Amino acid sequence: MQLDFEQRLISAIQPIRGFFLAQCVEFAMTSGLLDRLSRSSPAATGELAEELGLHPERLTGLLRYLAGEGIVTDSEGTPAITAKGREFLAFRPWYELLIGGYGATLRELPEVMADRGRFASRDGTMVGLGSCGMSRHDAVPLVKRMIACLPEPPGALVDLGCGDGTFLLDLCEGGSPGVGVDPTPGSIDNARRAAAERGMTEQVAFVHATAEDYMAEAEPTRAGAPCFVTAFSLQEILEQRGRDATVEVVRTALAHAPGAHLAIVEVDHRPLDPAVTRHGLGNAYYNPYYFLHQITEQRLETRDFWEQLVEEAGGDVIACMTTAPEVDSTGLELGFLVRAR
Repeated sequence: MQLDFEQRLISAIQPIRGFFLAQCVEFAMTSGLLDRLSRSSPAATGELAEELGLHPERLTGLLRYLAGEGIVTDSEGTPAITAKGREFLAFRPWYELLIGGYGATLRELPEVMADRGRFASRDGTMVGLGSCGMSRHDAVPLVKRMIACLPEPPGALVDLGCGDGTFLLDLCEGGSPGVGVDPTPGSIDNARRAAAERGMTEQVAFVHATAEDYMAEAEPTRAGAPCFVTAFSLQEILEQRGRDATVEVVRTALAHAPGAHLAIVEVDHRPLDPAVTRHGLGNAYYNPYYFLHQITEQRLETRDFWEQLVEEAGGDVIACMTTAPEVDSTGLELGFLVRAR
């Protein structure tokens, strides 16, 4: 046996370690464990198990595992979260999206890799939850910058593909009325709860529908020109309904009322660009993100593609922006502010 076998083994199984760690961290988040450990009032393992509805012996096993990864301390006494654990909590939405939303997706590779007509499943509610949480750092500020470019404040904000609603609620905090539209019932339930918690139920309404169905029936508002928002949702219409249906959604939004605008957020599809694959965030996030969109019912496209689609829909891109470099310096997340030609 080679003398360096053990070191090679340790290196080779790091992806397995990462697989277990990601699954356990996501569970520790969604179960409320890490939140509970981050509070100032400590509790022994038995108390934690009772509070969280977990079996004490199994919770002890999980705590031991997390202690081994440096996420908690004192697994046998009064557990506490470490600085490393708090960093994981700070980036909870990425775990909600990629592990909660797509955790089971890769298990379907044997079925989907051989058949272009099949798509891997995902948890739409968790995808919406994670995507909206992530957007507070990148897409929400991006859309706010686009809205600031409008000639006058919009009469309403209409989010086509609103997820758990927090994206739209964040945009409407300044007082704008809003309507959120999403085809996933769980996401609409989460959105209505979030609006109630913020005291915004009279200001922001949520509708269970696809973007296409909503736009086909929506009547022009009398309160001024609306601004429609499609954040990472045109990619779904494109794959599920085709280019013509995507063009029609854009065209209908722009023709909805005089002065209507559309704020589009999509991800530039550049999987072969060395500037992406060698970038820290490009490798850690966008590399798996690109692959997931190859096997689920979504279709990423390039900046040129989206600009041509807008033109085909009768629109003009009046501003194109990307995320703040301190949040995401890849420049892959693109915002297009569009008006009718």
